[in-house]
Amino acid sequence: MHRIFWALLVLFLFAAFLRQDWIYYLVYVVAGVWVFSYWWVRRVLKQMTVERHMLDRAFTGEKLPVRVTIQNHSLLPLPWLQVQEQVTPDLKDQPNYRVVMSVGGHTQAVYDYQLYCKRRGYYPLGPLQLRAGDLFGFSTVNWEELGGRHVTVYPQVLPLEKLGLPSRSPFGALPSRQRLFEDPARMAGVRDYVTGDSLRYVHWKASAHEDSLLVKKFQPAIALDVTIALDLNRAGYEPVGRGIIGYSEWAITVAASLASYVVDQRQPVGLICNGHDPLAEATASPVPVHHGQGQLMNILSLLARVELDTSDATLAAWLPPRLADLAWGTTLILVTPHLNEDVLWQLHGAYRRGSNALVLICAPQADYHAMHAQAERLGVTVYRTIWEQDLDQLAAER
Repeated sequence: MHRIFWALLVLFLFAAFLRQDWIYYLVYVVAGVWVFSYWWVRRVLKQMTVERHMLDRAFTGEKLPVRVTIQNHSLLPLPWLQVQEQVTPDLKDQPNYRVVMSVGGHTQAVYDYQLYCKRRGYYPLGPLQLRAGDLFGFSTVNWEELGGRHVTVYPQVLPLEKLGLPSRSPFGALPSRQRLFEDPARMAGVRDYVTGDSLRYVHWKASAHEDSLLVKKFQPAIALDVTIALDLNRAGYEPVGRGIIGYSEWAITVAASLASYVVDQRQPVGLICNGHDPLAEATASPVPVHHGQGQLMNILSLLARVELDTSDATLAAWLPPRLADLAWGTTLILVTPHLNEDVLWQLHGAYRRGSNALVLICAPQADYHAMHAQAERLGVTVYRTIWEQDLDQLAAER
């Protein structure tokens, strides 16, 4: 029982023992105030509505405003009300999210705060907790929101040149005459050979006629299906340099940036990933190839949630069934921390079946140049994606 009850019982026994009327009077007054306060606070709280107004998604680095609206539908005021929001550390923009206020009868109180989306993820918000009491402190009531909300923080999206990849425009100190998406069936002329061009694209007849090495130019694909395969198997990431988390997060950023680029080119795109989806409590489901901004949001939502896969299933074991499902002519872009011969031969098989296979290596690989040369012979294009701050170093190496 409440401590006030025991205090009143002691006073009542004391009054009975001393036979003092004024003590009886005190007991009655305090008991009446206690009962009234008990009824008052609970009645007001039952007639309150609490709403949280916010967007439940944002990009990394953004601040998300939130407004909690408390509407008192009772004629009775509430002397004090403590509002406590439960916020995960990855969304905190201040030490605590707690405020104390008073709410009048038939009035509305507002609590504004903001969340700082430091890194991509799928975060719980709440449950919201209320604690109300009377003016004398005789009665307090607790209320807790059912369920709470979730906030989706999308991964960072960068332009291709900031990934160290070729784009339609020359890129600073690392110019590239290649395009990431080209249709080999649609030739647009020839141009002079430049160091780094693939020998597969040399126009030998024109070169013999002009007595200089010429390379074919291709038109960009108009409606080329693109499937991004993201490798998030933990065993493929080595704890060196920026570590497992650093390079896996970079791989997710690369996949998100590619999806954004493809959608901007008005091309259909899909995503397959061997990472773990905590929302489904299973391996991430494929996002079928489609086009439009809605498709990009579907892909970014999955990339916001996905986590490293800790199972023993390697990329070489996971990839073949997915390659078999590719439609003819699909461009497959594999984002992986490491390319080995097993995976390379699987991609060569997809290339022979009519797919355009590209590999983006998102972590340091000691035998990169050897694998790059072997991949070129097998019809697979390999790029090394790099952190923006490493561009100067890579330019110096070239």
